[in-house]
Amino acid sequence: MIKEIVLIYNPAAGKNKFRKWMPLVEEKLNEADFDVTLVSSTSKPKSILKLAKKAAESGVSAIIAAGGDGTVNEVVNGIMQSSKRPVLGILPMGTTNDYARALGVNKDPLEALNSIINRETVGIDIGKANQDEFFINNVAAGKITEITYAVPEAKKNRYGRLAYLFDGLKMLPNLKATPVEITFDDERFKGQMLICFVSNSHTVGGLESLCPPAKINDGYFDLLILKKVSPAKLFSLFLLLKRGTHLESPHVIHRQVKRVKLESKEVLNISYDGVYGGNAPYELEVLPEALRVFANQEVASARLYRKED
Repeated sequence: MIKEIVLIYNPAAGKNKFRKWMPLVEEKLNEADFDVTLVSSTSKPKSILKLAKKAAESGVSAIIAAGGDGTVNEVVNGIMQSSKRPVLGILPMGTTNDYARALGVNKDPLEALNSIINRETVGIDIGKANQDEFFINNVAAGKITEITYAVPEAKKNRYGRLAYLFDGLKMLPNLKATPVEITFDDERFKGQMLICFVSNSHTVGGLESLCPPAKINDGYFDLLILKKVSPAKLFSLFLLLKRGTHLESPHVIHRQVKRVKLESKEVLNISYDGVYGGNAPYELEVLPEALRVFANQEVASARLYRKED
């Protein structure tokens, strides 16, 4: 029986959105017979991760992340670095809320709360990066990944997802390929690359057509490598991306794999779940159904490889 919950919220996410919803969310959780403790993040680095790890170690039944993708990532890392595995809950309060979208979590906080109140859960894959970092949605590598963590919070709050588009368009004229060596299961790509995604779901940066075949619990990453192309070809690939047919392009490599190693003799930026992860080399491994998350099973079924009983 899932009863004791710690709800960790980021007060800065989405124009302080959660403060508006907090009294009602707490009331509804209490009415559903949960013992809920609300905890705010602080300005200290990794404060959410530390709070989540402490809560997990204390033996709570579930931890809810109220915030954006960065908040969810830190809560996942806190849980995965613990010896215990409480259920994860997500209340989307950020700019893109990628994994919530991938899971089919309603963007309305009260609707999203219903799957938690109903205690519906599904098993999901988690990505492991190097020895002690984890991600729930994706890893991205390449110069353009700087957008995901470089856009100021104030700009995201003002323009929403358009903030990423504005900054991305400014970067395109200077976008350069990086020489890489990417090993994935028994294959290897060595050459010039613009960007690489290692994904657990079909959506990144609000683009729901990035990787249509991806499933959140199939035990595989979906690897996408965009080779070096001309600006004109890059524009045509964006058009294919909107239609979801870019995987057929000879300039794109798509594989379903369990392990990936990213290497480069030059600086290769890495981000995971929109959080700065440093530079390559990076070794990634999928952990099949390593975590359970609150979700409406009927809605989430389209994203699942193995359906819930």
